[in-house]
Amino acid sequence: MKKITLMLFLAFTSWVTFAQKSKILFDATKAETAGNADWVIDSDQFDLSFGKGRKQSNPQRTPTPSASQVKQSATENFWKGGLSAWAIDLVKRGNEVETLPAYAKITYNDKKNPQDLSNYQVFVICEPNIRFSAAEQEAIINFVKNGGGLFAIADHGDSDRNNDGCDSPCVFNELFENYKYAFGLEFAADNLKETSSNIADEQAFTNGTSGKVKSMKFSNGTSIKLRPSENKTAKGIIYRNGAKKGGNTGAFCAYATYGNGRVVALGDSSPADDGSGDIKDKLWEGWDEENGSHKNFIMNATFWLLKK
Repeated sequence: MKKITLMLFLAFTSWVTFAQKSKILFDATKAETAGNADWVIDSDQFDLSFGKGRKQSNPQRTPTPSASQVKQSATENFWKGGLSAWAIDLVKRGNEVETLPAYAKITYNDKKNPQDLSNYQVFVICEPNIRFSAAEQEAIINFVKNGGGLFAIADHGDSDRNNDGCDSPCVFNELFENYKYAFGLEFAADNLKETSSNIADEQAFTNGTSGKVKSMKFSNGTSIKLRPSENKTAKGIIYRNGAKKGGNTGAFCAYATYGNGRVVALGDSSPADDGSGDIKDKLWEGWDEENGSHKNFIMNATFWLLKK
């Protein structure tokens, strides 16, 4: 009887662990809403000043209405943010989403921080425009090393939204360089505007559970350089037209593993944009473009980061 009870207890605890929802955190601490950008999942406040006369929205930690009210019929307009469709699709599939608001801290293993990265499985940073501090860089690196997933989305070179001298390729590359390109990835900081179907054989991303990926459109984005000498797991997924599949230059998007964690890099923010953000910003509505390829890629990549 004791043996049966123990087996039932183990089975129950395993089911509870399996049933726990994955948590995805979207960063909003690095001026992701500066200028013509609105890379957040939901905001109830707009046109606020955050210094030097720049206006932006101020997303709250949890979207409103609450995620419990998201039905299968919900559209991206249920929440107001350029990344709302991404977040809503994640919720529809049983995941939890939160925002790390402006002026919050990026930490890892800080028990005093309720939004410490250790509480999440994936950290999404879409077009950051403020440099990470040394402590924040260390937190991100350790988060990935210990099993977390990082989705790093940049934009084209010279896309400095808040005019502080460092655009999103600069912000990410400082992080990568300071840790000796541990992920084997580097944003080239060029400016590409093209649609490519030059896809490598990476089935988890291009033929995953969310659907097939046949092409990707860059509405001004940067390519990605692979640095296999620093990390041999770094690989390209979609390349620009004419670039060599499996080569080390010209990738639109790429991935790598580091320690127990995973990283996905995308060189343009437009594919993630659903157009439902701040109406005073010029948004690109790329989420449903290319017959759903953008949506499918981003969701497939997120599931890969979640190790599902």
